[in-house]
Amino acid sequence: MREFLDTWWSLEPLVQLLVPVTLLCCRLPRRPHHVLRGALVLAVLLAIAVVPLATGAVTGLDTSQAFTVFSVVLAVFVLLILFVFDVRPWTALFCATAGYTLQNIASGLQILIQMLVTHHANASLEGLPDVLVTLGVPAVVYAAGYYLLVRRVNVKGLIEVENRMMLSMLAVVVIVVIGFDVIIKALALKGALFSLLVMLRFVHPMVCVFVLVAEYELLYAKRADIERAETERLLAERERQYRLSRENIEAINIKCHDIKHQIRHLADSGAVVDGAVLADIAREVDVYDSVVETGNEALDTILTEKSLACSSRGIVLTVMAEGAALDFMAPADIYSLFGNALDNSIEAVRDLPDPERRAITLSVQRRGAMVGVSVENYCPEQPRFSADGLPLTTKADGMNHGFGVRSMRQIAERYGGSLHAGIQDGVFYLNVLLAGPQV
Repeated sequence: MREFLDTWWSLEPLVQLLVPVTLLCCRLPRRPHHVLRGALVLAVLLAIAVVPLATGAVTGLDTSQAFTVFSVVLAVFVLLILFVFDVRPWTALFCATAGYTLQNIASGLQILIQMLVTHHANASLEGLPDVLVTLGVPAVVYAAGYYLLVRRVNVKGLIEVENRMMLSMLAVVVIVVIGFDVIIKALALKGALFSLLVMLRFVHPMVCVFVLVAEYELLYAKRADIERAETERLLAERERQYRLSRENIEAINIKCHDIKHQIRHLADSGAVVDGAVLADIAREVDVYDSVVETGNEALDTILTEKSLACSSRGIVLTVMAEGAALDFMAPADIYSLFGNALDNSIEAVRDLPDPERRAITLSVQRRGAMVGVSVENYCPEQPRFSADGLPLTTKADGMNHGFGVRSMRQIAERYGGSLHAGIQDGVFYLNVLLAGPQV
């Protein structure tokens, strides 16, 4: 194996680079005919790696040539990612630079182990130890990179990243990661002290890890900005809906009372009106006159609105709420918290075939200095939960949904509380604790 790699030495770094870049790109949206595009990319990379050696055009690289070639390869990988995947240049920059940095960690550790085993700067292992180091070190590094970095990268944030600082990361990787590695190799060829080379080989992976963390922070910061903007937009929309709902419900109540008085007047006046018709009209009006009264105007508004929605869908909404316990909260926060919770419950039970299971229970109770909010409903399917314990959206377009639950958690945390969700015996529950004022 070592003889083959020594002959075709350009294949090893190319394969080592292709693996982490593929791991980073595997969840990205692909362009049409991506399989054909990917095959073409592999053919081009293979030709670039093999043809110069096969023809004798290249027999080796000095320090400046190595730096130039590795930098160009990095830029080429950015273009190849754009060719296969339907992403922005900033996304391609992240995947290429992060992949290249992972490759440098693997190759650097591989050389370090060879140095420590052979006690020589430029010696290579042979036989089984060579196979274990050549294949094992990259495998361990890429597995660690996947679990610590790749799988934590949010796909939506990666796709939507538009941070021009990624361009600076390209320069950092070229100068710091590639340049540092090339300098160490040049020092080894010039016979530098073995202890110095070992120390530099220890430092190099640390520098690479720092670069990876910096890249991830850039990506995470952008994603956090996107989520914050979306959550603020939802809260503003909920506040607007609260005002409109309050006005609409008041207008409906006034109209319903007027109609009921008119019906009573007709009945008392002895006019010839079918009594059964009047009774049917009265029953219909009662549906819209069923105002929920808990002692908190904002809670009354959202519960009245959702009780109407439940009535029209054959859903039984049971409410046991001390509305006054929520007086310390802003009306828009109450509307958003309970609106999101009940919307999710209504969506979960509205299509259940068993009418007895189309039921939602909501309670608000004061517990000393805390206020507990609980919402329960039957759940036909086992929901999936994210790493932070929040239920994941069941909508197909998961990238653009799921902000409601995060919004509820932010509201709970804003009032010094917490949110917990789970499922038990087929019943989904959402528990929110809020730090109320001392009484």
